[in-house]
Amino acid sequence: MLCLRCGGCCHHLDIFVVNPGRIRADGSIDPTDPESMIFKPSGERCPHLSFEAAAEKSGKIAVCTIHHMPCYQTTPCQQFEQIGPADDVCIMKAYFETLEK
Repeated sequence: MLCLRCGGCCHHLDIFVVNPGRIRADGSIDPTDPESMIFKPSGERCPHLSFEAAAEKSGKIAVCTIHHMPCYQTTPCQQFEQIGPADDVCIMKAYFETLEK
C-alpha cells in the first residue's frame, strides 16, 4: 500500500500505540512494561500524529513522529496492511471521508 499521508488511520482506527511517556532516550520501549502501549480509540487523534507542509502540493501531510524510532518497529501501526497490491494507493482515505460526511 502506498500511504497517501492523510492521517485518517491515525484518527479513525481503534489501535494500540506506543505510550509517549514510556519511550526511552534511545527511542525504544521496555517490551515487558504493560504500560508501554496504550489504547487509542477511534475518533481520538494519535499522540504521535503531526502535520507538516507538503513540498509537492499545497496543504499538509500526516507525519508519524516516532516512525523512525526503534519503538515503532513491530507495532500494530507498522504492521498495518490493506487488501490489494503493495504498489497501489491506499483506499482508506476515501472510506474515512465518507465517515466524516
